[in-house]
Amino acid sequence: MKSGRRLLTAGVTALAPAIWGSTYLVTTEWLPPDRPLLAATVRALPAGLMLLAFARTLPTGIWLWRALVLGTLNIGAFNFLLFVAAYRLPGGTAAMIMSAQPMLVLVLAALLLGDRIRYAHVAACVLGTGGVALLVFKGTAALDFVGVAAALAGAACMAIGITLTKLWGRPDGVGLLPFTAWQLIAGGLVLSPFTLAIEGLPATVSGTDLVGFGYLMSLGAVVSYAIWFRGIERLPAPAVSVLALCSPIVATLLGYLFLHQTLSIPQLVGVLVIIGAALLAQLRPADPLRTTMREKKLTAPDNHPHSTLRSWLGVAVITASLFVFVTTELMPVGLLTPVSSSLSVSVGVAGLMVTLYGVSAGLGVPFIVAWTRRVNRRVLLSALLAILALGNLVTAVSPNYPLVLTARLLMGFANGVFWAIGVGMAMRLVPERHASRASAIALSGISIATVVGIPLGTFLESLTSWRSTFLIWSGLSALVFLAVATVIPSLPSQNAVPVREVFALPRKNVRLRLVMFAVILYVLGHFAAYTFVRPFMEDNSAATPAFIAGLLIIYGVGGAAGNFIAGHTVSKSPRGSFIAACAGLVVSLLLLLTIGHSQVGAIISLALWGVSFGAANLCQINLTLSAAPDTFEAAMSINTLGYNTSIALGALFGGLFADRLGVPSAVWFGVALTAASLLLTLSTGRKTAPTVPDRELTSSR
Repeated sequence: MKSGRRLLTAGVTALAPAIWGSTYLVTTEWLPPDRPLLAATVRALPAGLMLLAFARTLPTGIWLWRALVLGTLNIGAFNFLLFVAAYRLPGGTAAMIMSAQPMLVLVLAALLLGDRIRYAHVAACVLGTGGVALLVFKGTAALDFVGVAAALAGAACMAIGITLTKLWGRPDGVGLLPFTAWQLIAGGLVLSPFTLAIEGLPATVSGTDLVGFGYLMSLGAVVSYAIWFRGIERLPAPAVSVLALCSPIVATLLGYLFLHQTLSIPQLVGVLVIIGAALLAQLRPADPLRTTMREKKLTAPDNHPHSTLRSWLGVAVITASLFVFVTTELMPVGLLTPVSSSLSVSVGVAGLMVTLYGVSAGLGVPFIVAWTRRVNRRVLLSALLAILALGNLVTAVSPNYPLVLTARLLMGFANGVFWAIGVGMAMRLVPERHASRASAIALSGISIATVVGIPLGTFLESLTSWRSTFLIWSGLSALVFLAVATVIPSLPSQNAVPVREVFALPRKNVRLRLVMFAVILYVLGHFAAYTFVRPFMEDNSAATPAFIAGLLIIYGVGGAAGNFIAGHTVSKSPRGSFIAACAGLVVSLLLLLTIGHSQVGAIISLALWGVSFGAANLCQINLTLSAAPDTFEAAMSINTLGYNTSIALGALFGGLFADRLGVPSAVWFGVALTAASLLLTLSTGRKTAPTVPDRELTSSR
């Protein structure tokens, strides 16, 4: 099927879930209250009987039981389970869980239909689930086991129904209308006993009720299911399954227009994400002949395969990927107080959200990079972003703290791998002469994320809640995932570093070892103190959430300034710039302890802290790369290992000090470690100075 015709078919098929989305408004406004099973039964059984009377074709032979199976899965069992899930689960949670249906179809289509699992369909499934979460989730965490089981079973019913409808097709000589009638009748018959037992029949039926029932039987059943089954016939099963996620879009928009419900920015983002997922699912597979020709062009000597625009867009996408990874890592720092209160844990225990994330990011990276050495880097990055989007979603809806920690642990593994491969991907996207510039742009995402992530998370939490903040980040991760899928070209693995070589590098390279010691010390000190900035300000200056958010924004601006300043000094003297940055860290922490009880003192301390840390980040990357210029990926793996493990341990040690000796002791611990990093760098003299030309150093210019 041609692309234009396929999109037209998908658009027509999407009308079916759009009509289903309108049934919420019809059921609540035009039908007897609290009778969803009655509405589902009346929609299916009478409509099916009338349609059968018109079509006059009965199922025979094998289709007697096939029609019963399809009607039960697509209509009867699905509607009953939907009723149970919606009744027992809060605030859109049922719709969010049932949005896993496209992923189930993807697997079933591969097993039963022999369909190839395509990259675009996987991306569409992940994006669709994230979009539905943004659209319908209300931030309520109380979950019911029966409700969750019903939602998952409902998703499975719909997925199996779509797959079997595609597998069996229609009997020869049977039109679409009688095929639809068979399933409506079967579904209605399955629903009828449950309706009578649970809800019963209404005592009276008004004229408004008759209008509502008429709408459900005509548009809500005959038209919508005929369109739906037609779409299943003409489109791949995974492609049509994603279109079902359009239903909550219509329900939400109609609720806003006619029921005076709210429509927030995250919900609008969710609408766009779902639409993007639906369009992505309709992409045609690549033509094998054209793919072969493109691969031949990629191997042509001295001919960069990508246009200038796509190359630099790819670098921007890599930078955005780094931004969402690092902000996801650091955002809990500004949310410790509300998270600890909501999940009934201490502030120190809540700090483990940062600790475990950093532990897995640091310790897992050399092994995972080696294990995935044969994986295309675009596919690997997409998988990492999918884990990030789903992990943030799980964090947002988690009913307890252990589940939050599990999600953070898995996201940490993905974060560490990205740190090892991300900059190398950016350099491969552009011609060799621009590789240094590409790496500088990509690495700037670290500084931007470090100085922006926490203030932004705190600001969003002050407007909504910490759960909504993680939901927004889940949607943002999904959008970056989509950008990677559409912008980044295929990047086969080239320079995977064996685990043995990674761990041997600091043992053989004295300069790199000294640099890493200095980095570990200042990162430990920084995060031991910075993880508990909010509790420190609340305890010592009675700061309000709004003032703390403003302080962290000032810190962010200072970090951007420090990154800019270091960009002009690091090429001349990386070691001198690093020494100045470490000295600034020590002074800023001492100022926080001495004058941080006043608003002016807190502003001065946080501003200097931001400038110093922004500069230190850029300087340490240059020192690391200059210490091992010929083993770039290995050096970055060691940097990732040391930096992220230090984030984790810094938060852990800071939490231990905060819980046992008070929050100010965590800041004093930070003073001691940043001072140790400064003294180590001063005492090692020129051993940490660069030996590569200045033009090879990374800067933010």
